[in-house]
Order: sequence, then C-alpha cells, then structure tokens
Amino acid sequence: MSGRYHRPHGWAWFLARPGYLRFMARELTGFFVAGYLVLLLVTLCRLGAGEAAFAQWLQELSTPSWMFAHVVALVASVWHSVTWFAAVPQAMPIFMGEKRLPAPLAAVVMGYGPWLTVTAVIVWGVLR
Repeated sequence: MSGRYHRPHGWAWFLARPGYLRFMARELTGFFVAGYLVLLLVTLCRLGAGEAAFAQWLQELSTPSWMFAHVVALVASVWHSVTWFAAVPQAMPIFMGEKRLPAPLAAVVMGYGPWLTVTAVIVWGVLR
C-alpha cells in the first residue's frame, strides 16, 4: 500500500463549483472544434475527388441539420477562443519594465487584437 489517500470523486465532480463547470464546458468545446476540422478534411477530400463529388457534398452540407451543426461549431469555436484569450494572461503575463500589464489589456494585445486583425484581413480579401 502506498500510504496515499485518494479521495473518490463522483462522475459529476465538476458540478460542485462554477469554475469547474466553466472549465469542463471549455474542454467540451474542443470536441466540436475537432469535429469541424474533420469535416474540413472530408470537404477537401471531396474537392480532390472531382467537381461532381464536391457539388454533391456542398448540397449535402446545405441541409438544415448541417446548418445547425455549423452554427454549433461556430459558437463552440468562439467560446473556446474567448476563454483561451482570458486564460493566457494568467499563465503568461506580459511585463513592461517592472510593471505587469493588466490581464484584460494583455488579452486584447495577445488574443483579441490579432484575432480581429486576421478576421478583418480575411473579410477584406473576400469582399474586394
């Protein structure tokens, strides 16, 4: 016997505190992001299979159930990104000289700013 005490946890241990629940919700969004990446790979395979296969795939993706899946994946991706940008300044603080940059400002500098810049460049490139 190791002499260590292992406190047993129930299956719903993350419901005990709101912070645990937010953590688990963030981790769950990773599955939706991964699933959407698999969908992207399938789409690329269909694109490589020819124009007819790709057109049929696009028609399948335009059904209401797939549209709902796209919305769920978008919401999960945004939630995952926002919670990541909020967590990064806690794990990797930015110092300017001896002063630590406040966490909200660091989140804007390291996360939201580049995210919005890249989004604006993509939108500009698509719409021009």
